[in-house]
Amino acid sequence: MDPFILPVFFGFLSITATTLKSTPLSFILITRKSRHRAGTRYFTRGVDESGDVANFNETEQIVIIGDSTGGLGGYDQNSITSGCRASTQQVKIFSYVQTRGSVPVYWAEVNNLRYTPQLQVRGVDSAMDSARKHFDNQIRLYGDNYLVNLVNQKGREQRVKAAYEHIVKLLVSSPVEEKGGSAKAPERVRRIEPTKRASMLDQLHYVYFDFHHECKGMRWHRAQLLLEQLGNGLYDQQYFHSVEGKSVSSDVRNYQKSVVRTNCMDCLDRTNVAQSMLARWTLNRQMIDAGVLEKGENTASFNNFEVMFRNGESEVGIQGVLGEGGTLLTRYCASFFSMG
Repeated sequence: MDPFILPVFFGFLSITATTLKSTPLSFILITRKSRHRAGTRYFTRGVDESGDVANFNETEQIVIIGDSTGGLGGYDQNSITSGCRASTQQVKIFSYVQTRGSVPVYWAEVNNLRYTPQLQVRGVDSAMDSARKHFDNQIRLYGDNYLVNLVNQKGREQRVKAAYEHIVKLLVSSPVEEKGGSAKAPERVRRIEPTKRASMLDQLHYVYFDFHHECKGMRWHRAQLLLEQLGNGLYDQQYFHSVEGKSVSSDVRNYQKSVVRTNCMDCLDRTNVAQSMLARWTLNRQMIDAGVLEKGENTASFNNFEVMFRNGESEVGIQGVLGEGGTLLTRYCASFFSMG
């Protein structure tokens, strides 16, 4: 029955033929939105008894070098890449995956026609089984999970932050905490790590980053401080890399070994900024390894590519965010990661 079945997915797809430093390539973005608990902000929050969290998304960034068809009709094995110093009769595929999803505890916002709905958080112990199911599945799919949490440490969001940290400490073995702050922000960052690998859940690594404090006043560049907190974990994560060609058939050179799972309250604006930053960091690394960029160069230095990277997806993708309650921050700073 395969010829009569149309495969579909719930999410967003963008394929753009572009160049980077005179090297033609295809830039592809695929966001796969989970069909479980796919609701709008305020109405769908947290985790359910099956371990499915609200608004979970897997976003994959793909770069194809050496495919003269533009990535739309399969690979042309005779294509020759112009401008790339690497092998000229090969198609190179680079991929990087990130995830996002609601904080995996039982919490909700009661809609009472006020601008800010009342927030309710149930006891963390009641969500243990659900959170365990969620992270068991995430680790099975992606390996180590780096849990980047961007909610506020003060005000109404503080309860969600505390619940997330509490449940991580209950799930991992002998957790150890590290935090750093200043006089104005006692807790700018916090890390929770297991001290041993006694169970599968000891592949969880929690990283809190006070996004609003660090980036207030539209200082988006300070989000780069998150990279320092991820440290060697981000570098060791690697990325997928395969080569296809006349002399090489689907030769996988490298695999991605872990995933960064990012969340804020809505999994929208703050999450978009962080995921866009991580995507660019990995893209720069991929293009340097491929020989397209020199060491120390950045894709942001090439205007035509930068315009595509920030705004290349269709207006429909942007409206998908704004319709879910996003703001112009999405359009300005990270419209690239558009769904979720």
